[in-house]
Parts: sequence; structure tokens; C-alpha cells
Amino acid sequence: MWYDIGRLLSYNPLFAFVIGNRGGGKTYNATRWAIKSFLKNEKQFIIVRRYKEELKKCGLFFDAIKHEFPGHKFQVIGRTAMIDDKVAGYFIPLSTSQKEKSTSYPNVDKIIFDEFIIDTSNTRYLKNEVEIFLDLYETVNRTRNNTRAIFLGNNISIVNPYFTFFKIRPNLNERFNVFKNGDLVVEIYSDTTFIENKKQSRFGKLVDGTAWSDY
Repeated sequence: MWYDIGRLLSYNPLFAFVIGNRGGGKTYNATRWAIKSFLKNEKQFIIVRRYKEELKKCGLFFDAIKHEFPGHKFQVIGRTAMIDDKVAGYFIPLSTSQKEKSTSYPNVDKIIFDEFIIDTSNTRYLKNEVEIFLDLYETVNRTRNNTRAIFLGNNISIVNPYFTFFKIRPNLNERFNVFKNGDLVVEIYSDTTFIENKKQSRFGKLVDGTAWSDY
């Protein structure tokens, strides 16, 4: 019923885009992957959001998932994620990420960009956003060639600056779309079981037939 990032990672892409239904567990599963990786080999992660305002609640980052890891200490200090009193990750707003060019991240091997697709009229993509992200990626990756960037988005639309930049058009009838010799993979994910369960909930029945339910 819940999304599993394992199949996507098996393709071993540098850039991976996951587009799926809202509430299907994309963020949760990516977070669990990042935590497990740190606990296993102390490889760190970066969580990216477009604007700094979207990181105001980063202090709650571990709250929904820490129960899966009993015996470990989780906390967020400023914009730094800590596990067992060790630096596990960083929270970076893309809009100010160019200030990071002089910063070294030798232990970061994964970047998770949550809600990379804009689904509200109150938010806009950054000017030259893809180039800004690539600058951040290069700052982290340097010459290591092993940093994965995972982009998570709700299936509102496949129109976004990243697909335009890379000139890719995924087949919506295929779950996995492979581009750039396997270095870029797009996953079109829809959990019909989850959707049906939501429809049968009291809230699902309340909003059934409305534009919000379609959204």
C-alpha cells in the first residue's frame, strides 16, 4: 500500500524523479532510506526545499518516523539534522543555496528535493531554477560521481522546469522511464489501493465528487 523507494534505487540513477499520488508515502520512505543509510555507514543527506519559509518546521522532521528506530536519538538543531548526537543531514533552501558554494559536504551522498513540482498558485519556480540546483549538486558531489538526487512531487502535472531542461517526456503508462543512459530515471507512481482506502474513509466520502477530491 505504501510507496517503496527500493525499486527506483535499483536503477542506480544519479537523478531520480518520483511523481505519485499525494499522501502515498514518498517523503516518508525517502526519509527512512536516508536514516538507514546514515545508521549503516554514516553517509549524510541534504533535504532541499525551494524557499526558506518551507523549512520553518524542519525541527519536526524526525517526528513521524523516529518510532521505527528505537534506541536512537533524533533532533534538529537549526538546519542540521542530528542522529545519536552526530550530524546526519542538512536542510537547505534552494533559493539561497548559492551561498553554499564554498562549503564542503564530503560525507553527503544523497540530496532529497521534496515537492519539486509546484502545485499551488501562490508559489513560483525560481528563475534559472535548474541551473541553481545543478550548482548545489556540483557543490556537494564535486568529483565523487556517487551523489544521488531524488526529486519528490505530487502528480499534479508533469510540466516542470527540470523535464524541460533535460528534454524528457515520460510515458505516463510506464512506471519507470529511463533517460540519459540510465543516469536519469522518472517513476510515475500511483497507489490504487491507497487511493481507494482514502475514498472509503469518512473524509474521503465527505469530499467525494469535489474538485479537491480530484486534486
